[in-house]
Amino acid sequence: MEKKKLVIDAAVVDASAVTQEYLNSYESIAINATALLVSKRSKELLSRCNAKINVSHVIDIPEDSEIMIQNGTFEITEGTKMAKPTFLLVNGHLNIGNNAQEALKTFSGFIVNGLISYPSDLSNSLPLMNINGTIDAYPSDAIRLKNKLIVDKAFIIRAKDAKYYVKSKVVIADENLDIPVLINKGTSFITKKAFIAENLIESAVKLFEDDTEIILIPAGYKYVAEENLNDMMVKKYGNKLYVDGDLIITSEGENALNKLTGIIVNGTVMVLEKLADRLMDLDIEYEELKIIKGNIIKDSGMLQLSSKSLSRYKDGVTVIDCGMVKLDPDISDQEIEEKLQFIGCGMISCTPEQKLAVELVSEDVGMVKGNITDATKYTDFESEDSYLYDENTQVINSTYYKM
Repeated sequence: MEKKKLVIDAAVVDASAVTQEYLNSYESIAINATALLVSKRSKELLSRCNAKINVSHVIDIPEDSEIMIQNGTFEITEGTKMAKPTFLLVNGHLNIGNNAQEALKTFSGFIVNGLISYPSDLSNSLPLMNINGTIDAYPSDAIRLKNKLIVDKAFIIRAKDAKYYVKSKVVIADENLDIPVLINKGTSFITKKAFIAENLIESAVKLFEDDTEIILIPAGYKYVAEENLNDMMVKKYGNKLYVDGDLIITSEGENALNKLTGIIVNGTVMVLEKLADRLMDLDIEYEELKIIKGNIIKDSGMLQLSSKSLSRYKDGVTVIDCGMVKLDPDISDQEIEEKLQFIGCGMISCTPEQKLAVELVSEDVGMVKGNITDATKYTDFESEDSYLYDENTQVINSTYYKM
């Protein structure tokens, strides 16, 4: 029986327990991965077989290691002790708590695609790590809170004589807060940015270290997090807004826009072309302005668009911060130019004929691949490259694969 060729495309390939019999069952093996996990024995086996290895990192782990995969948030505390040596793969956020030294000894290593956070005094206790993302080592003597803190009356009542670590920002927007109470308690903050109402600036600035970026919220303006402009926002916060982040203004926000008298946007304003002139008539400040098409599709991992789906949107579609976008071949060049816009997407797959039109309406897009034809049209993202190989090749696409 003819042996097959094996092609593995994965974020992590675990070859720590691979056998000679497994390797001999294939004519050839190609491994394309971010990380390859090997043991001393399996590394020797791989070196002797017909294997092409294209990886960013080769990580040695004990052969008897358990592999644990966690999506989202995973926390290691002093009580998180594994029965066997465990190699941990986290897609998301790995949070390591105080006094976790003994628990960390039960892990043989970490791969984190996202964020890892831990007290600085644990730095020497961490196992081998491969981090594709951000490392957040915070002061060991601080109380760690969430990435963003909006100070309110309840926080002031509960606050202690302590340092509070807030990774991203602290917001003190309510002009009626009794800030001297926090100062008298000995409360302080370690953070990157502080948004402070103008009337509180003299007292509130004492709560922060000298390297904190202080951002003033002008008197009369209400603090709003990144959002779409709509009637509910204006009804709740009033007609003068300080927007922390990006602001999207579509047809839904036309009535609300008419009610505004002033707006400050600490980010990018994305506005429909027909509403841009009205926006500029306001007392407005912003970092960047982008003219967009009608409807918004945002933060989708995988998105597929067809001519039929586009026909529902008279004013077109702006696709923002989506991971992978696939265009059906039935979308014409004219439809792409008139009805589509791409901002900050990872990859767009289309036909060779569509590629130029897609590039014309794209901004900050990682890659535009003109790889779809009628003969190779695929129905999902996992199999999009399978046509590149012959019938005798087994292709595996996965986040994690164990050999």
